[in-house]
Amino acid sequence: MAFFTRFALFSVLSACLLSAGLNAQHRCGLDHYVQHQREHNPAYFEAYRRVLASWKAAGTERGGGGVYVLPVVFHVVYHEDDQNVPDSVIYSQLEVLNEDYRRLNADAVNTRDAFLPVAADCEIEFQLAQTDPDGNPTTGITHTYTEQTGFSLDLFGTTNTLDAVKDSEQGGVDAWDTDHYINIWVCNIEPTFFGQIFGLAYPPAGLDNWPAGSSAPSPELEGVIVHYTTVGRNNPFAGADDVNDNDMGRTCTHELGHYLGLRHTWGDELFFDVCSEDDGIGDTPLCGSGDQYACDYTANSCDEGTGDLPDQLENYMDYTRDECYNMFTQEQKSLMRYVIEMLRPTLLEGVGLKEPCYDGSISVRPNPASDWITCNFGKSPMRHSVLIYDMSGKCVKTVQQADANTRIYTGDLPPGLYAVTLGDSRHTLRVVIQRP
Repeated sequence: MAFFTRFALFSVLSACLLSAGLNAQHRCGLDHYVQHQREHNPAYFEAYRRVLASWKAAGTERGGGGVYVLPVVFHVVYHEDDQNVPDSVIYSQLEVLNEDYRRLNADAVNTRDAFLPVAADCEIEFQLAQTDPDGNPTTGITHTYTEQTGFSLDLFGTTNTLDAVKDSEQGGVDAWDTDHYINIWVCNIEPTFFGQIFGLAYPPAGLDNWPAGSSAPSPELEGVIVHYTTVGRNNPFAGADDVNDNDMGRTCTHELGHYLGLRHTWGDELFFDVCSEDDGIGDTPLCGSGDQYACDYTANSCDEGTGDLPDQLENYMDYTRDECYNMFTQEQKSLMRYVIEMLRPTLLEGVGLKEPCYDGSISVRPNPASDWITCNFGKSPMRHSVLIYDMSGKCVKTVQQADANTRIYTGDLPPGLYAVTLGDSRHTLRVVIQRP
């Protein structure tokens, strides 16, 4: 949850070898960080306990406030053309997120009977930003070429080298205001000797009662990183990493869970007493490790005695195949909503979701015109409907999803006077169509 200091990675070779042996395609880099904190930051777990205590004291049944809609910007950072995933893939990813966090996913029917009572509609939705930090219109998606062939995570270093993708000076893209936007970087995460990491996210910064010695990552590093092959359900490059089980967009679902405060269901203990560590969530059964892509519904790695339940591998915060995920729990919902309310409340201000400001400018050139006109809308939304009316008030031409500098064919219109207007009808300009 909100309990991390700066990102640093543990350097115990045996732990890395174990994770590689369990699964050469290592889904998430967070557990490496947890192991490092266990060894080098004694305040870490005390901070975690205090945050959990604050959440539980506030009440774990949190359903008030309605649906929380959070603004998202995707930064696609690419070197090769196949890393430059198209916008259609981003739209698919957004659809996956909203299905998973609202429990509208078609595979919700696969939740086992034992877990149906705790399966949750988290009442959290994600929406592409409409306005950038400067107040300009945006699609909520950026595409940036980089000279870097990819970005790598140094498992033995003392800093998160993947953060280079968040820095324009290192070949990445600077974050948009992380107080008001969820930044998701899509890039090529280069495989390490121990396998492929699919994503990584920072949990939220801490509460006032964090112990001394704990400090949050720099604000500009907040957000999520995902490997480009894992994005969306319609990704034409999904097979580029030679993995067939991560092509349903669930990596981003998982990483956003970390961003909103959730730990892995097994509590991130990798190789000592694996049943000694828990995720702090009461309705995710104690388990010893991630499913590691086995999709083994018979697994029950920790015996909790009377009423013991099997491992909840269908939980989005486990490690398994995308097709085997299908649920968050009620307490996970509660914790994520608590994190939004208490630790990331500025996301709810909706700054990035407001329609861009209209500056009142609309221009058409040339005027008079013949076969073509070019409309410029100033700071009107980048994608908008444009309507052309004749002087009788009849709409004679409609252009949907026009951008800020749209060229429109008028050669099929009789000569005369016309009104060109944005779809909101507040901005209109008259134009003369004439023939030579």
